[in-house]
Amino acid sequence: MYVAMLRERGRPRFELRRTVPREDGLGFEVLADLGTDPSKAVRFGRFGMSYAEELLEVLAHLDLDPDALDGAFAPFAPQGYRSSADRGKVWRRTVLTRVQEDEIRALHPFDRRRMAFLRSGEVNLSRIDEVNPKMFRGLVGKGRDELEQLFLRMERELPQREARGYVHAVFNLQRHFADLTARSMPEALDPGRLDEAFLNEFCALLGDPSFGRGLPTGPEAYLRRYALLHFDFDFPAADGFRRIYEDFMNDFRRLPPRPKPVEPERVRELFGLTMAEIGRMSKREFARVFRKKAMSMHPDKGGDHDAFVELLETYKRMIRGKSEG
Repeated sequence: MYVAMLRERGRPRFELRRTVPREDGLGFEVLADLGTDPSKAVRFGRFGMSYAEELLEVLAHLDLDPDALDGAFAPFAPQGYRSSADRGKVWRRTVLTRVQEDEIRALHPFDRRRMAFLRSGEVNLSRIDEVNPKMFRGLVGKGRDELEQLFLRMERELPQREARGYVHAVFNLQRHFADLTARSMPEALDPGRLDEAFLNEFCALLGDPSFGRGLPTGPEAYLRRYALLHFDFDFPAADGFRRIYEDFMNDFRRLPPRPKPVEPERVRELFGLTMAEIGRMSKREFARVFRKKAMSMHPDKGGDHDAFVELLETYKRMIRGKSEG
């Protein structure tokens, strides 16, 4: 459930909507017209949210989750209300299931790139597949209309100086250039070629049936804002020190990449031992096995460089937590 913002004759209008299954995927249905000011339908009190009688009457025949209704109106809460309401809740670690990970991998790449930039501020998204999948968990189970309303709210916090970098990253414009600067310094690229690359990707997204699924009139109304961001804004002036500072600060906004799982079959090929056999070894015993294999696989001894690096990285992951013995 979510509050959608529409524009009619230049004025905003709001509707309460929810995502529902359709024959061709996920769509949406309108639950209530909230007029031009959704805050009039809800009151944020000391003991929680309460709703206008008119809205409750409209929703009375629906079996709605109260928490989902509160979540839909949460973005309109006054500053500090949400943090005070959540105070005292117990934090629990979330471990994604295989099904959840598959759902995250099935997300549209454009949605994943948008979330990655808005959460990290990183223009170079070439290694997005290494990002912890938890970053994208909030996108799962939402239809196209609900996703676009979510990104509309998030983009309101986007600084103007990041607008062109945002478009460059989420449309993956760097793939049209062989220059190394395309990844982290797009302001150094030829403006004409950048415009051509953007139009190419923009039209491809407009014509992607998997992206516009669930929208009765197609995605044009939602996507046109990116054309405005691209053509109406410029990249900020290059500033080497500022870029270094922002890259440093953005490191704290990124979720660390999750290491690749250790494959038992590959471990046996590398070390000549099963996972169970290695598990029974102490740290010192396993280190002796590693040194012996490293000597024989070292590139200076005629070994393969990539295999040696893989041996080293696998050893580092498996040695953690072992006792000295």
